[in-house]
Amino acid sequence: MGFHLLSIRGDNPDDREALRILLAEADQRLDGMAAEAEPANEENIQALGAAWNTLSERALDNPLASLGYADYGAMSEMNTTTLDVVKLAESVRDEQAGPYLDIAELSVAMQRLASEYLALAAFPSAGLPTGTGLEPLDFAMESKGIDDRLKALDKAYAGDAEAAEVLAFVNQRWAFIRSTIPKMNDEASNKVPYLFYRYANQVAERIEALVDGSKG
Repeated sequence: MGFHLLSIRGDNPDDREALRILLAEADQRLDGMAAEAEPANEENIQALGAAWNTLSERALDNPLASLGYADYGAMSEMNTTTLDVVKLAESVRDEQAGPYLDIAELSVAMQRLASEYLALAAFPSAGLPTGTGLEPLDFAMESKGIDDRLKALDKAYAGDAEAAEVLAFVNQRWAFIRSTIPKMNDEASNKVPYLFYRYANQVAERIEALVDGSKG
């Protein structure tokens, strides 16, 4: 998301610094995963680290951001490299399951939706298909999926006070994010990419704290 936000807000220094911090935190997490990896999973962790380094470099290198644009090559590489990271992360996740994984997966789904929202808010003709050949993201279907996940999680964690509190916060933020989705195809509607970005990140931070806290 940070890559697209640089274009939307003209390479704002605060946005660039926030992106640097986010990438540095992810670097630390990868280092921790590498240190704790089982021998059978070390190769996947190393491959994930290499792909992440490539993605991090690309995320900070948005050539025309100060002009409010990003060139096709930059967006294409960002998309294809992201797909590589996602594929590797999923293989690693299968080996390193932990508590609240289902809630963490909800956060990933919201981040994915937010990233595509920002991409299309900045460049209506771009988005996920750029450089990948994939179909455009179906916002209605993805949103319905998140609706269903939230309902199921609310029910599953009704007896877990800490998780229920986090999910209540997620529901609150999602209510706003959800209301913007039907307007995506309305060219006359005002887009709110920065709020979408901020709320999706707040959700991710709360869920991350929940997961980390469960590890003692």
